[in-house]
Amino acid sequence: MSKYPEKPFIENKRKKNINKLNFGKNKNFKKGPFSRIEQILVDKALNQVLQEEGVIYNFDNSKKILSLSRQELPKNFWGKVAQHIPTRRVESIYDHTRRRLSIKNYKGKWTNDDIENLKKLVDCYGCQWTKIGTTLNRLPGACYDKWRDALKSGEKRKKGKWFQEEKCKLIQLITKQLGHDISQEEKGVGSIQWTLVAEKIHTRSYLQCRNEWARFFTPGSTIKLTLSDSLQLIESIFLLQVIDETEIKWGCLLQGVPAHKTYNKWRSLCQKFLPTKKKRGDFQISFKAAIFFIRNKLLKILNLNKI
Repeated sequence: MSKYPEKPFIENKRKKNINKLNFGKNKNFKKGPFSRIEQILVDKALNQVLQEEGVIYNFDNSKKILSLSRQELPKNFWGKVAQHIPTRRVESIYDHTRRRLSIKNYKGKWTNDDIENLKKLVDCYGCQWTKIGTTLNRLPGACYDKWRDALKSGEKRKKGKWFQEEKCKLIQLITKQLGHDISQEEKGVGSIQWTLVAEKIHTRSYLQCRNEWARFFTPGSTIKLTLSDSLQLIESIFLLQVIDETEIKWGCLLQGVPAHKTYNKWRSLCQKFLPTKKKRGDFQISFKAAIFFIRNKLLKILNLNKI
């Protein structure tokens, strides 16, 4: 048995208790990062639930309250919050909110000294991530993530271009995983256990494995997008009438083109056409205005090419 469980920072007891609170057992809950609209819904839910408990909701106050353990919070606190966001599991809302609002989170970039201290603590305490987090004054999950991404493979971790031997092993491991369950093959990349793949490869992190597979082996990854494709992408985004890029399902915009490729094209268009202060997700102009801006630039280029 491995010394370090895959998600040791989620205590079994807490996980079991939270799972009891999930409503609609057979419901398809949304996964992945929370969109800005979902963040707003979470904040509104926290506001209402805390007010019901007689607590005034504000940013500083919420960071103190949400840093408390579940046992220190009012009974069924997260279950009440989850009723306002029915598309997400209670556990997902709990983890997202703790990471975003806990006073122990966002302690800044990990320094080399921080990583060295983390290594020593893991050698000392093993998988006791709560104790390690308390010592480093960071969330247990943040400590686990940094250990997994920076320390787990140790000196064996490689960067840069993949060797052919690594690529062959990646293909072999993923084919074996999907081959054992035909239903997983239909679900695609999202069903692959990347942490297990990375453990077998030894030289790459789970993110490196996932990105390598997405870049070179998923259907449509080798397609070269033209200016016309870029324009079609922008117009498809516009037709969605969303207010933020986090609401977009990137794999549904261009037929036959995978999600990572359409998203990367969107980011490259932002980098190329939007002014410096508008390049990231936090647009100083509205999201809709940014789409119009990029669309007009592309149309201008396409019209010039026709002359």
